[in-house]
Amino acid sequence: MENVYFYCSVIGGAFLILQVLMMLISGGEGEFDTDASPEAGVGDIDASYVLFQLSLKTVIAFVTFFGIAGMACTKGEISTSSTLAVALAAGLAAFIMVGYVMQAMMALQSKGNIDMKEAIGQSAKVDLRIPENHTGSGKIIVIVGGRMLNKKAATKGDAIPTGTEVVVDGMSAPDTYEVSLKQ
Repeated sequence: MENVYFYCSVIGGAFLILQVLMMLISGGEGEFDTDASPEAGVGDIDASYVLFQLSLKTVIAFVTFFGIAGMACTKGEISTSSTLAVALAAGLAAFIMVGYVMQAMMALQSKGNIDMKEAIGQSAKVDLRIPENHTGSGKIIVIVGGRMLNKKAATKGDAIPTGTEVVVDGMSAPDTYEVSLKQ
């Protein structure tokens, strides 16, 4: 049984190191697998929860910690059945923790699909002076989709100084809002 624990820890550890190296090389993108659904929240538990937990990372964590705990118990001269129980418990704990962490990280991902037109009609604050009559652009701070954004803005009227409250009237370009003084 000692050989099983040894090989589990060596093989699992090697794959764990390989995953970390691949993540560092790729900058965290394009990893081996998808570990959780972005739609699944951290506290959600349903029938698909187990499938989200079952991934390459969680299986590698199980195998690695199963092997390490088994080797430690074997060196401590603990009985075979107790060693197996401790090794399984350590592997299961690692499996659950890595699954939970991966699911929590997936819940933090953003798809970046904010509709900029949602800001039309909302109040905003001038962050960088807006020149008059579309002679240039300034910056506004506006809340879109629950996020505070700093975006380009232009006006048809007089120049608008920093700190002034404005209303977003529309889009004068794909990346520029049309604003006017708030009345």
